[in-house]
Amino acid sequence: MRPFRDHVIQALNLLESLPLSLVAPAHGPILRESPHDYLTRYRTLSASNLHGAESRTLLVFYISAYGATRRMAEEVAAGAEEVGDVRVSLYDIEGSEPGPFVDLIEEADGLAFGSPTINGDAVKPVWDLLSSLTVVNVKGKLGAAFGSYGWSGEAVPMVEDRLRRLKLRVPVPGVKARLRPTDDELAACRDLGRQTALHLVGRAEARAIDMASLA
Repeated sequence: MRPFRDHVIQALNLLESLPLSLVAPAHGPILRESPHDYLTRYRTLSASNLHGAESRTLLVFYISAYGATRRMAEEVAAGAEEVGDVRVSLYDIEGSEPGPFVDLIEEADGLAFGSPTINGDAVKPVWDLLSSLTVVNVKGKLGAAFGSYGWSGEAVPMVEDRLRRLKLRVPVPGVKARLRPTDDELAACRDLGRQTALHLVGRAEARAIDMASLA
């Protein structure tokens, strides 16, 4: 994946030297507002800055239709940050291509995905990013899911199922909130982040499994 990163950085160096009025990706929306801000964002994503000595890394990706899933993502990240030796990065993937995230995903130890439920499904940018994981060695990494919904809330279990099919471990049940999350649901999101981080550093408490609940 390093050659891809090198090509991205070379392209950014060239683009940043030009007067830009818009960025037109091969896929995705045309970015007309503050194009240089997007270049700065892509440069940050392309930098190899995840790993520190003796630390684990958790990436929290989300897309939010009306701000509810964003609030949940912020709480997931905040909960994970409460655990020592875990570095957390939060990414809004609206309008983003999966490519720049590939190197980050490969280097990370844990991945959390937040998606609203639209028409009984997770939203396309989340599926696009999950599809990019087929070219990355993610076996054994930790995964988690969360999101808001208006009616039925299928996105969270669908994302969890996809993570398991990709051979990630999903040790902590996802969190769903109907419409705007309540204080209790936000607390559950914070606990989701905290528990996922504890699993990352090997400090999670063993818990009894009710086999009947799995039937």
